[in-house]
Amino acid sequence: MRRRLIASYLVIVGLALVTFTVPVGIQLNDLLRDGQREVALREARTIAVLLSTATEADDATARGARLALVRLREEVEDQTDGRVELIGVDRRPALGREVAGADDGDFDAALSGEESVRSLDDSVLGERGLQVTVPAVTDDGRVDGAVRVTVPSAPVDAQVQGVWLFRLGAGVIVLVLSVIASAVVATSLLRPLRLLDAMADRISRGDVSARVDLDEMSTSEVRRLASTLNDGTRRIEVLLTAQRAFTADASHQLRTPLTALRLGLENLHDRLDDPGDKAAVDRALSESGRLSRLVSDLLELARSQASTATPVRVDIRGVLDERADIWSSAAEDVGVAIVVDLPGGELPVLATPGHLEQALDNLIDNAVRASPAGATVTLRAAPTSDGVVVEVSDQGGGMTADDRARAFDRFWSTAPGGSGLGLAIARELVEHDGGSIGLADARGGGLTAGLLLRSGGSDLQEAHPSPTGRPPLRSRAR
Repeated sequence: MRRRLIASYLVIVGLALVTFTVPVGIQLNDLLRDGQREVALREARTIAVLLSTATEADDATARGARLALVRLREEVEDQTDGRVELIGVDRRPALGREVAGADDGDFDAALSGEESVRSLDDSVLGERGLQVTVPAVTDDGRVDGAVRVTVPSAPVDAQVQGVWLFRLGAGVIVLVLSVIASAVVATSLLRPLRLLDAMADRISRGDVSARVDLDEMSTSEVRRLASTLNDGTRRIEVLLTAQRAFTADASHQLRTPLTALRLGLENLHDRLDDPGDKAAVDRALSESGRLSRLVSDLLELARSQASTATPVRVDIRGVLDERADIWSSAAEDVGVAIVVDLPGGELPVLATPGHLEQALDNLIDNAVRASPAGATVTLRAAPTSDGVVVEVSDQGGGMTADDRARAFDRFWSTAPGGSGLGLAIARELVEHDGGSIGLADARGGGLTAGLLLRSGGSDLQEAHPSPTGRPPLRSRAR
């Protein structure tokens, strides 16, 4: 936008310069050439008067006129670097100087009583010049000869060139000053927009405390816009703060009574002798445990939605190795092995601290619970043209296409006792960091959950296939 503003200023200034400079330059050109023509005509007419006097007066007067004529001719030629040529009515050279082309059309016209002015590219001077020819007329109207004055055009051409060069130089200086002035004006006009853009960028990265100083706004319209954005951001910050406060309060208020309820049921179970009563208490304990997990998942979902942290560069290799170590004990308890399949080299991605770990925990938990004893859960990662794809594959019963379409819906689950929030939480966490998540059938049976994460390094420009041979998975949640 800054370049467009400067370009528009230059167009306006350029049009103004052309409009006011070119016509004035043309007018000065005409004035200079008209001035040269008038001077040449005036000198030629003066010489013509002396020539007519020298031919018709008495001897004494004629001699004086010839002397004055010779002197004037020399002065004119010295001053103009031109040439003065005289002929009599018989076309013979006057004052003893040879005349070049005494029979040309200009002398014919002059001997007929007419004046002529011509610009010649090749004059008697051997260069471009102005040629003026006038008749020498006596007092009684008789033509006694003709005078031809030829002056070089070079001095006037130099003056005309100087005029145009001066105007061109002045125009260039004006354009340069216009560029500087327009750049200053454009910078001043666009500075509030840059401040608003910086504020919007901070908000997009999760900093809802971003504000813009209204005193920095140059116009009332931009100031109103900035005030509206400040108010909107302030309200968002208040809402997010209230949501975080609710999450923290709910975590404390809900978990404490649930823990007390579970302890009370366990104590009651130990005091009962009737098997039927014990079975009823076991069912209550199972439901309280399910309720505790549901509360934990709800709180985790609320935290993921309220998160405003900024993604940072994380090495996916270290994260997968760490999650495999953490889950290996729980997987071995149910006879499931966890295998990590990674290519060589670093695999940096952009992720908010804790988000990727929580998402992988939910996916690994689902994979371990869905896999039969003796099965393997495989964690894979590889760079692609779109970023880095991470996959968690199990060897369980898999899902139908309809089940996969609903898998990311909240509170929907095919596993007994599940809260139905694990995949929803994983999707919230991954999409917060600009990634995507999806499900697909695994090769050889089972299910593959895939995460497509933004690359965190410039060394991943070369495209590689997905580790399962399929395109990167996209979220299919409705």
